[in-house]
Amino acid sequence: MEKRDYSPWNMFCGSCEKYGDNTLLIYNDNKYTYSEIYRKVLEFCGLFEKWDFTIGGVYLPNCTEFLTGMLALNRMKKVFVSLSYQLKGETLTELINYTDVELLITDAKGFAALRDGMAAMNIRIVLVLQENGSFIINKYENKKFRDLPGISEDTFGICFTSGSTSRPKGIVLSNSAITGNALAVAEHLGFSSEERTIIPRSLAQASPISGDVLMAISRGGGIILLNNVFHPAIFLKAVQEYRATNFYIVRTMLLQILEYSQLKNYDLSSVRRILIGGMVNPLTIYQRTAAAFPGVRVFNAYGTSEASARVTFGEHEDVVSLPCVIGKPMRGCGIRIYREDGTEAAVGETGELYITSDYMMDGYYKSAELTGEVLGPKGFRVRDLGYRDEEGRFFVLSRNDDMIMQGGSRAYPIDIEEVLLKNPAVKEAAVIGVDDERLGQKIVALVVLKEQCQAEVKDIYKWCVAQLEDRKVPKEIYIIPEIPRNVIGKISKKDIKDLYPLLTMYNTFLSG
Repeated sequence: MEKRDYSPWNMFCGSCEKYGDNTLLIYNDNKYTYSEIYRKVLEFCGLFEKWDFTIGGVYLPNCTEFLTGMLALNRMKKVFVSLSYQLKGETLTELINYTDVELLITDAKGFAALRDGMAAMNIRIVLVLQENGSFIINKYENKKFRDLPGISEDTFGICFTSGSTSRPKGIVLSNSAITGNALAVAEHLGFSSEERTIIPRSLAQASPISGDVLMAISRGGGIILLNNVFHPAIFLKAVQEYRATNFYIVRTMLLQILEYSQLKNYDLSSVRRILIGGMVNPLTIYQRTAAAFPGVRVFNAYGTSEASARVTFGEHEDVVSLPCVIGKPMRGCGIRIYREDGTEAAVGETGELYITSDYMMDGYYKSAELTGEVLGPKGFRVRDLGYRDEEGRFFVLSRNDDMIMQGGSRAYPIDIEEVLLKNPAVKEAAVIGVDDERLGQKIVALVVLKEQCQAEVKDIYKWCVAQLEDRKVPKEIYIIPEIPRNVIGKISKKDIKDLYPLLTMYNTFLSG
């Protein structure tokens, strides 16, 4: 396949010709070959080929139709919008409108979540997946056709990352970028057509789409797709039964596996590689993983969704001996480190990382200003602090902003604070990230109630669960008389973090 022909659909077709009888997908104990998935994609295209639209959204949990829907949209040169199944309420409505979704693929549960808000959306067609695999088609008249800035013939789709505002940013990725990244990852890992990669996390992000799904497809390999709810027993059983060779995982899930009492009872001899990512992990995580999976190569997979998404790999020999190492950039990628004054840092000197990549996003959808804040002559400003050693390996030490990385998922305090402030009983709210051994960081919320309003922590928690994605729900909530402020009246996150240990001690005292 020539670079000018790069696209997920063209890459899939190439693998169908070579590996048509290979198993592409295992889901819910059902196996589908490349040829069978090809036929399913064509059936999918038949559902919506008569409609005039440009952008199609997929709002589904992990399932066969997520994959076939994505490939069908790409085959028909439509823009694919990946909507997390955890999105709820106003946020879901806002993101659907923000990305100008005209046709939506969902299931009965997803449709029920959307039904009351349909009047506020610009969706013209909704395909509702039924339990038997068929679709019910719902049409909505009198919807306007919109101008679609930043969309080209090479646009693959729009995936989301958490932003510094209440709405995640939509990352516009090209066919050439996401396909090129998948090919580079497969090359770096030496993935083959005999291998199977197991996916225990949601597909609704750039990382699993390029680094897991398309990476496997590029070599004619297989995918073992699990449901969105993770449990170590289900994961390990699937690894054993379907002979998984490869998986990417975040620390939260990994620790559940490493601490699972029945771990040694499973035959995990098929596993060749474990890619760990999502946050800065302590050295012991890699060492424990290597000990629990003898003979397996353990990697630190570093990257960003804006770069489609892999950038570097910390190699096994390094990650089990060198703290914070992310390794060297893979083909098509580069990293440079700059001082605060804009000059390039010397070897061993800590500075801010900037990424260059052949697989970089085209920009944030309808957000030229935000794009300009992170993309410039130096590359992409990833907002990590680190350094480079004499051997050309890179190391990441920490974040340089207030983003919270809980269990490998990004969350910004303002997203959660805005939801808390919508609660009728809440006067003020402040959210911080606190270091946590299992999660990397955990989200902690402090709230002040309005006068003459009464609420308990459990009430605030239920509100968060109803309004936020699961990954953004605070792990701890404290109701306090007032939030610390500095001398000019601005909320002081530093003073809040200083206050946190006292709050935990007080709660421990009350609980006896």
